[in-house]
Amino acid sequence: MKITGKCWVASGYVMAYDIITQPFWTSPIDLKENARWVMAGVSEEFNRENGFASQGYTFIVAGHNFAGGGKSIEHVITGLMGAGIKAVFADSFARLQFRNAINYGLPFVTCKDIAKGCHTGDQLEWDSETGVIRNLTNGKVFQAVPLAPFVIEIAQAGGLMNFIRKRIAEGTISDLH
Repeated sequence: MKITGKCWVASGYVMAYDIITQPFWTSPIDLKENARWVMAGVSEEFNRENGFASQGYTFIVAGHNFAGGGKSIEHVITGLMGAGIKAVFADSFARLQFRNAINYGLPFVTCKDIAKGCHTGDQLEWDSETGVIRNLTNGKVFQAVPLAPFVIEIAQAGGLMNFIRKRIAEGTISDLH
C-alpha cells in the first residue's frame, strides 16, 4: 500500500512528554481530543489549540529515540493519529511508544538518516510493503525497514483490538502463534 503526503521534520529529540504535555495525560483516550494539543511542547508554533493538526501533515520525520522519555501514555499515539499522521519515520523509537503505535495501528518505521534528506513541507510517498520512501520534492529515495506483515494487518484493521475482534469473528484467532 502506498501513502503520499506532506511531512513535518523534527529539528531535534522529540520526547513523549512534549508530544502530549502533562496537563493532557488525564484526558480521555480520544483521537480528536488528543489531537487538539499534540506537539504543543515540541514547538511554540504548535502551542495553540489544533496548532499541529491544522497543518495537514501526513508523516513525521525524526531522528533518534522518537517519543522517548519513559512514559507510556497512549495519548501520544492517539494524538498523532487524530492530527492526521499516517506514519512516523525515524532513526529509532522509544520501545514503549513503538509498542503503543503497533497497538493502535500507527506505523513507526525505522529509516536511518531520513531526517537528513527531508525538510518540513516535502511531499513523501511511502510503500508500506517494500519500505521504500520517496521524497517527491527533492527526488531522494530511502530504504526503510519494511513493516512485518502482522503489523500491516493490525494497521489495516485499525489497531490491535479491532484485529483480534476480526480474527475472532472469522474463527481464525487460533492461527495466531
